Amino acid sequence: TLVHLTNAVYGTSSAPVSILRRDKHLTAAGRRLIEQLNAQRVFVDLAHIHPISFWDAVEVHDATQPLIVTHTGVNGVRKHWRNLDDDQIRAVADTGGVVGIMYQDSFLRRRGGPTDGAMVVEHMEHVIDVGGEDAVALGTDYDGAITPPKDLRCGTSYPRLVQHMLDRGWGETRIRKALGLNYLRTFEALRP
Repeated sequence: TLVHLTNAVYGTSSAPVSILRRDKHLTAAGRRLIEQLNAQRVFVDLAHIHPISFWDAVEVHDATQPLIVTHTGVNGVRKHWRNLDDDQIRAVADTGGVVGIMYQDSFLRRRGGPTDGAMVVEHMEHVIDVGGEDAVALGTDYDGAITPPKDLRCGTSYPRLVQHMLDRGWGETRIRKALGLNYLRTFEALRP
């Protein structure tokens, strides 16, 4: 990612710490980094980035290469400073990229919503509704300091996630895309 939970030389974080930076735009160094990543056909990951820096990155990015957001939630289900809005989802989808849905409970759970892995599927369905089923992926963030839904605590819980998908009427093709085929397609798109 270009930034994480703090502002960086490349741009501004979506975290509350962003208030410390008056200019929320991608920096000149951030623009150069994106150009270099594009030239080397390396993913540009827009997870954690402030919306203003996000749109600057989209403007600089080579739109013939897929953008990715490896781990996030979506504001269409649960409004949160860490989550993407619908226009951001569309911008990623328009490049053939993917939006990976993370497992951080506090970023995903809406008031009155499910407390288990169904909340992950709700966010995935919103990505599908906005950007199509080729735009959705898993972005668990198990390696981050997260509190996942109670039934998705580790990698062995994927069968429970698949059951949530089946319970909501997902077919095999959609499930396979979300579980990895969409990411594989984006990798192929970057091959020289």
